Amino acid sequence: MASGTGGQIAFHKTSSLYLDVTSASQWANFVSESIEHNLEELEEGAITGRRDVPPSWKGIDFGEGDIVIEPNPNAVGVLLHGAFGTLANSQITEAGSTGANSGEEAGKPVMSHLFTPRQSAFDERTFLEPWAVMVYKDVGSAFFFNGAIFPRLEFNWQAGQLVNATVGVMARSVIRGARTAAISSLVSSGGRPWIWDMTSVQVSSGGSSSAFLTTNTNFEQLQISLETPQEGVVLLDGTKKYAEFQPNDFRRLNISGTLSFRNQEEYNAFVAYETRYMRLTTTNVNSASDLGNIEVGSVQHYKLEFEIPQMRFLTWSTPISGPNRLQTSFTAKAEYDDAAGFMVTATLINVTSTY
Repeated sequence: MASGTGGQIAFHKTSSLYLDVTSASQWANFVSESIEHNLEELEEGAITGRRDVPPSWKGIDFGEGDIVIEPNPNAVGVLLHGAFGTLANSQITEAGSTGANSGEEAGKPVMSHLFTPRQSAFDERTFLEPWAVMVYKDVGSAFFFNGAIFPRLEFNWQAGQLVNATVGVMARSVIRGARTAAISSLVSSGGRPWIWDMTSVQVSSGGSSSAFLTTNTNFEQLQISLETPQEGVVLLDGTKKYAEFQPNDFRRLNISGTLSFRNQEEYNAFVAYETRYMRLTTTNVNSASDLGNIEVGSVQHYKLEFEIPQMRFLTWSTPISGPNRLQTSFTAKAEYDDAAGFMVTATLINVTSTY
């Protein structure tokens, strides 16, 4: 009997929405997945004199669903690249400079990856970059969701928990093929997830510049969701598959969370309808995962950092529901900053060369 413990997920960067592959090059650990092969039904509507349901025909054939992960510092870049669309790599330390404490990742160069939301389409058929997603369900062939895009990527920080993330997947084609064995680095020192106490939240006080950033330790839970709404376009092209994936609304970065109510700083920003600069930094400072040239003091760590130059509070609620302590729940959004040239960026530091 098949078991979830035998499940595997991997990704492969492709050059076209129309390219079907049966191989994977970048593996990722995951918590759960709900990507389904969907076949829409076309039911006849003509009156035939019978009460029984009429015949139906096969409609659009596509894949769609979610993947939930505890972000792997070396693998999460695939999802960031797919959701953001623009990637710039830079090398921090040379190959061979990682110290003894970096375990299985010793000897690899330390890399910085900067992800920025794309402003121009990948090509005329898809705005977001196409990928192939392999899902193996512990028995038989693996499922390959080809021509896949990632229109939604959420990260969630909850006090007392591991950091987790969810990516939404839309795929043009679903085929099956032979799976390949997963790689061992998913459980190496570089494959460990981040924990809540590795995270620092900074919010500007009284201004929307990074110069005003101060650490805010009142957050209990925080979620950000980058969403680029997409629609599958069906054409009279002789196939039952989507011909294109195109945006059908503005891209948004939605923010929500909970704070311990200690002051009215966030309420002041809310009622003034002012923007605030936010920086979210999650760093694995465990010495067993140190990177860089440790012997000469140039230590690097697995790090994920989000920069949001203009965050605007949309709702603020601090109800008194009894004698218990007060908590503030809020929603916010990010807006494009003309001076910075972006709405949000993500910087990932690890030992993966590129995505």
